[in-house]
Amino acid sequence: MMSPEEQSEAAGRGLPSGNDAELILVVEDDEALLRLIEHCLGALGYRTRCAADGASALGCVEQNPPRLILLDYSLPDMRGEQLLERLAAAGRSVPFVVATGHGSESVAVEMMKRGALDYLVKNASFLELLPAVVEQALERVRQAERLVEAEEQLRRAHEELENRVRLRTAELAEANRRLLIEMDERRRAVEQLHQHQAEFAHFARLNTLGEMVAELAHELNQPLSAICSHAQACKRLLQDGGDELRAGEFSASLHQVSEQADRAAEIIRRLRRFVAKAKPSQTTIDLNAMIRDVAALTNLEARAAQAEVVFQLLENPPPIVGDRIQLEQVLVNLFRNGFEAMCDCGNQRPRLIVRTALGGANDIVVDVEDNGVGISPDAVERVFDRFYTTKSDGMGMGLPISQSIVENHSGRLWVSQGPGRGASFHFTLPIDTGENSRAN
Repeated sequence: MMSPEEQSEAAGRGLPSGNDAELILVVEDDEALLRLIEHCLGALGYRTRCAADGASALGCVEQNPPRLILLDYSLPDMRGEQLLERLAAAGRSVPFVVATGHGSESVAVEMMKRGALDYLVKNASFLELLPAVVEQALERVRQAERLVEAEEQLRRAHEELENRVRLRTAELAEANRRLLIEMDERRRAVEQLHQHQAEFAHFARLNTLGEMVAELAHELNQPLSAICSHAQACKRLLQDGGDELRAGEFSASLHQVSEQADRAAEIIRRLRRFVAKAKPSQTTIDLNAMIRDVAALTNLEARAAQAEVVFQLLENPPPIVGDRIQLEQVLVNLFRNGFEAMCDCGNQRPRLIVRTALGGANDIVVDVEDNGVGISPDAVERVFDRFYTTKSDGMGMGLPISQSIVENHSGRLWVSQGPGRGASFHFTLPIDTGENSRAN
């Protein structure tokens, strides 16, 4: 142990003293040399314990393990290597420095192979070299401990990181599960919304048909009346012809019957397609043909308004992809709104202009322009609001449904004031590039 004088000297040199100092076990059977070593190490600020033989050294290590052992190789009861073996068997591995007698360097080298941090030869320079050897050995011990501590910190950090990764992975998996559930719920909600929109659009088409029933009855009455007239003519020819049956007149009457029947069938075909309640489907559409079919379907309303329908269509428009029934509904709404707006055109002849143009590389723009009474600025802001109408018998759903249909086709529907009187409705539709069909 350190004497009071040694503790005072160590404190003066700024070295640890008392219980804070590192403990060195000195195993030496030479009493005089043992005291010199103890005094030297105490002056350096180290605590020391002394043992004169191997058995005492084992007891010291058991009671209070030192930081370093300064081990004399030759002890009265055992050699230094035997002491090390007994310490290892007891699970006590303590760093050590070997001290050997003069001329025993070979023994020291052998002990270095067993794990000694350094060795000293007990000669005239022994005490002079002792402080540096001990300090270097302890520094290696400290470095080894710092390395072990760093490795332990790294291990703990690695475990913590793995735990965080596992936790975060579990959180992400749960978030992904919830997202998939939410996406599925949204998909079902969108499908249900589209179904409701389709049902409401079908109801609107039926309502439109109800409003057009008188005109449609008149439209069908013309070919049916013509069929009846020509059938009566054929009957008379058969009754009066005999051998002089006029084959030319008879053939002409039958031809008229056939043409008028085809005309009536075409009117019914358009009506059936317009009011059909079918699942929305995406097909390639000839835009010009669809516009002309809608003009034929609303022909009676055009004549009732004494309106001229002017087509300014692209000669060979690129095909579009969409649901023909729904897009026809949009055009019927816009055509009928235009005819109704032109009931009072003053001295101007009512005119509805239907125009198509390329709106860019991927869109076609359809314009439906009338020269009717126009739309007030306040109404322009609200014209696509549900249930908003300026008609006494209107539902206020035609334009909102049309806007929904166009938007479901990745297009846009908007209104602007005409160049003079009237209003212009415009909507865009994507050109069929092949990718649109696959996406739909």
